[in-house]
Amino acid sequence: MNSPQLCLRPTAPGDLDYVLALEARPDYGAFIYRWPRAEHLAALDDPDYRHLLLCDAEGVALGFALLAGVTTSAGSVELKRIALDRPGAGIGRAVLPLLIDFALEDLGARRFWLDVFADNQRARRAYRRAGFIEESGGPNTMLRDGQEVPVIVMAVRRDAQSAAQQVPAR
Repeated sequence: MNSPQLCLRPTAPGDLDYVLALEARPDYGAFIYRWPRAEHLAALDDPDYRHLLLCDAEGVALGFALLAGVTTSAGSVELKRIALDRPGAGIGRAVLPLLIDFALEDLGARRFWLDVFADNQRARRAYRRAGFIEESGGPNTMLRDGQEVPVIVMAVRRDAQSAAQQVPAR
């Protein structure tokens, strides 16, 4: 769950002020649902969730991630939320492989998936670079500011991850 530059650790109740402040940032308003403190607290104790703080090597928080479906999804874990202190600074590029490894290896998921608003091009590019592919299917929408907005389901699968690692670099 760690790299030399970053680590993932379980979010503690004392971290929730940081998490709530990060979710409340105006630049995240169109892309991240905000949960009240009580919902985050419930997720900390729910075995179906993994609430993780993303930290640098010194333990300084850089963001958080929330995974769902850990015990109830028959091998398909969802990246429910990720929020970073400094979007665009390369932290996502470094942390997404850690989250993929955590879901596929540590949690034993066969599929690690997320939905992303179709107009969030920066996130879609970051997920593609990390190995997520857009899955086909019917039109998906989610409510944003009271309106149905298109979302895209993206996923990485254990078998695809293994195959990608076996292809020699050119």
